[in-house]
Amino acid sequence: MARDKLITIRIEEEKREAFKELAKSQNTDTASLLYDFISQCLDGKIDIKLVTGKGNRLDKLDNQLDTNRLDKLETATQRLDERLGQISKKLTDWIEAFGDRLNDCDRELSEKITSLEHRLNALSIQLDSQRIDSEIDRIDTDSQRIDDMEPLLKRERESPIASIDGTVETVSTDSSIETVTDAIGPVGMNAADAAKYLKTKKVRVSYASLHRWRDGVSIPNTSPQGRDARKHLILRNKLYYPIN
Repeated sequence: MARDKLITIRIEEEKREAFKELAKSQNTDTASLLYDFISQCLDGKIDIKLVTGKGNRLDKLDNQLDTNRLDKLETATQRLDERLGQISKKLTDWIEAFGDRLNDCDRELSEKITSLEHRLNALSIQLDSQRIDSEIDRIDTDSQRIDDMEPLLKRERESPIASIDGTVETVSTDSSIETVTDAIGPVGMNAADAAKYLKTKKVRVSYASLHRWRDGVSIPNTSPQGRDARKHLILRNKLYYPIN
């Protein structure tokens, strides 16, 4: 069995007396109390960190480190919040500006569309008007052609060949050609030819007036054209004959 060793320590007088009183309060002496303390420390029954105070210092250091970390983290978080706030404000301003620009573009596009619709409507109306005028002109032209041809057709149907033949038969065989021509008389004219004939006489009468005269409506004698027309033309069987 190993022999016990003597341990000598130096301690202040006040602490030695206080430790002695502590031993007495536990009904033991200082040597036994010190021996029990060493044994319990070796057995792990007493936390040596609590005895030496190093544990508290480590905890304080950890707490200090944690506090520093928290402070730095809080500062970084605050800076990040400020940065995010700035970015958010810029994004909001950009979105508002973009929205205003879109509204302006939409308004300009609507105005252009409205203007284009008005121009298209005006063009459509103009084209319709031109088409109607063209149709009216075509109808007037066709009607004029029909009116001009109708006297020719009637003239062919009512040609005074029979009377000419009858007149020729009454002429003696030794009659001259002038006598036959005089007996035949002038050839009837349609409205167009009659208008041209009156024009050579310095008289201007419209086709419409001549047509109405042909259809039984008399040319009024109150107008100069009517009086002049009656001076130069006579209407027979809807054909116009010059008055010599």
